[in-house]
Amino acid sequence: MRKIDLFRQLQEADSRIDSTRAEIERLQSQLGGRSALAAQEAELAQLRAELHTLEGQQKDLELQAEDRRTKIAADEGKLYSGRVTNPKELQSLSDEVAQDRRQLGTVEDQLLAILERSEELSSRVAQADSAHKKEKSAWDTEQASMRSKLDEAQGGLSSMEAKRTQAASQFPPADLVTYETLRRQKGGTAVANVHQRTCQACRVGLTPSQEQRARIGAEPVLCHSCGRILFVALS
Repeated sequence: MRKIDLFRQLQEADSRIDSTRAEIERLQSQLGGRSALAAQEAELAQLRAELHTLEGQQKDLELQAEDRRTKIAADEGKLYSGRVTNPKELQSLSDEVAQDRRQLGTVEDQLLAILERSEELSSRVAQADSAHKKEKSAWDTEQASMRSKLDEAQGGLSSMEAKRTQAASQFPPADLVTYETLRRQKGGTAVANVHQRTCQACRVGLTPSQEQRARIGAEPVLCHSCGRILFVALS
């Protein structure tokens, strides 16, 4: 096996590890995230609170209306019973009944408006609750899937790191230092493929001599442009 093949194996191992770590970070950042659900829950709570307030107002108006009806019935009983004979008292009682009826009409109008608003809100609460349940079910499924993927990725990472340690142990210290230094300097990619005598990392052409030495792979050959270790696959 050429030395460059070992470099390539180590680069592939590190690239897989980097990718897996990035995936783990992505999954961890998304686990538990429920901003959409929280917004739905806040809206639903607001609608329910408004509906509860209306229900309280409805009960209060219903009591007022019942009190008015009871009073009107009692006053009309007096008015038409014949027990009150004084004309002024009769007129006053009649005026009071008329006033109570007007007030009852106002209360009933308010009650009707509240009933209509309550019906509308009840429909909105039902719709919002149904939408929230669907969203929560989808969220639960997605969270379970992400937890499963996270467990798998974390388990895979441990295996990858063990293989990486084994691969790195095959390198002389100086070569490993060269590789690690390039990894830090080149954004994680120390080894670049060569295709048609061109470095695929920087897209700069190589001389025939460079390509030949890289193909032999006995020692690391660095790209004269980007400085990465060149890898030429054997056909």
